[in-house]
Amino acid sequence: MSTFEGRISRVEGAYEQVDARLAEINDRLNGIDHRFSEMNNQMNSRFNNLYLLLGGSWVTLMATIIGLRFV
Repeated sequence: MSTFEGRISRVEGAYEQVDARLAEINDRLNGIDHRFSEMNNQMNSRFNNLYLLLGGSWVTLMATIIGLRFV
């Protein structure tokens, strides 16, 4: 019976090690997800700024063209 208990305790120890490693991997993945989320927010902000710049340039160009027609 002692051999069976020893085997069970070894399996439990191995399970605890696997559990600890999976928890560590999960923490790393959460960190990576957070970084990707930050990068996505940054890119969205930059694209919004680009759209504003392009829109303002287009309005200025159209105003110039219309102004030149009436000069």
